[in-house]
Amino acid sequence: MASKKKRIPIPTELAAEVLFRSDRTCCVCRKPGKPVQIHHIDDNPGNNDPRNLSVLCFDCHRETQISGGFDRKLDADQGTLYRNDWHQIVLETRAKSATAKEESLDLRVDLELVTSLAEIYRDEESYWRLAMHYDAIQNIELRDKYIDLALQQQDTDDETHIFLRAMQGRADLIPLDVIKRERERLADNPLQLARLHKHLGEYGEAAAAYVRGVVDRLSTGNTFAAAFYLKELYKDGLVEELFKLALKDAIQRKDIYWQSRALEELGWRSELRELLLKHASEIRESDDLFLQEKLAWAEDDSRAYVDLHKEIARRYSDG
Repeated sequence: MASKKKRIPIPTELAAEVLFRSDRTCCVCRKPGKPVQIHHIDDNPGNNDPRNLSVLCFDCHRETQISGGFDRKLDADQGTLYRNDWHQIVLETRAKSATAKEESLDLRVDLELVTSLAEIYRDEESYWRLAMHYDAIQNIELRDKYIDLALQQQDTDDETHIFLRAMQGRADLIPLDVIKRERERLADNPLQLARLHKHLGEYGEAAAAYVRGVVDRLSTGNTFAAAFYLKELYKDGLVEELFKLALKDAIQRKDIYWQSRALEELGWRSELRELLLKHASEIRESDDLFLQEKLAWAEDDSRAYVDLHKEIARRYSDG
């Protein structure tokens, strides 16, 4: 007789996260308001890996315990699919709700804030803040006016000078001596140096400096700072810029596959389709099933796409 698997209590913080991600709603029946509990997908109560946990109502959980499949013949893989699909729905619903609330608030306060903040900054002759203010509301004419005024002020330091020109997308107007001084000042501060590289359009160097700084923060236990700068790296579009650099490199090497991968990651579908159709003959003559599958997509040949996908699965399966 098989020994009963030992139950390990789910840590409080993990249980809270699992329930939150599922909106405290059963991922199978998805009926709101029903009492729920956390279910171990593989039926091992000792496996508290987040990937093994889902939220079920008592009815669905009781059915899986009694009948081994919710009376719906769902195995562990299918249970995982139900869980993941429900998590995605919850994320999208929350995003829409948050956006609606933010838009409502914006309509009420935007006009007052725009005028009031502009008056405050103007009274203080804080022209760099005025430039940021008008950049945020996409008033380019006023932004550039106050950038010029800020750069005429004697107390505008090199860091602000670079920041304002980068805001304009005019790093070419930054004096070389200003850049040199900032490079020297930030040489031992990788995260601030990362921002300098970013402002100057040196995206590969910026990413490398961000990574060095994040690793340093993690090594000292400062996980908040590590997360903050990783978020900044992504939010400021550095990931996209790296894919652009990868695309440029693949073009120089005339590597069709890596051009296609970079275009996929960038989401440039029309450019991807154009690339594949341009090299259709070359792709067909190659032994590259992955490129051939992409070409079938570009040609809207569903039969060939399915056949190639199955062939790839057979060829590269572990079995």
